[in-house]
Amino acid sequence: MPTMERELLEHALYILGATHSPQARPLIEPFLHHPDPEVREEARLAAAEITAASEGLTHNS
Repeated sequence: MPTMERELLEHALYILGATHSPQARPLIEPFLHHPDPEVREEARLAAAEITAASEGLTHNS
């Protein structure tokens, strides 16, 4: 994923968050410190979605 263009990387992070799987978190976390603020934000949202799912607070519940 690190070599993807920004738009594709953001989409991949979105999909990882949408899985609601805690197993996706290690794939997301490195991007929380990405140099691009838009990528960091998408990583933050993806991680938050996984956290919300583990707490039963997802948007799709």
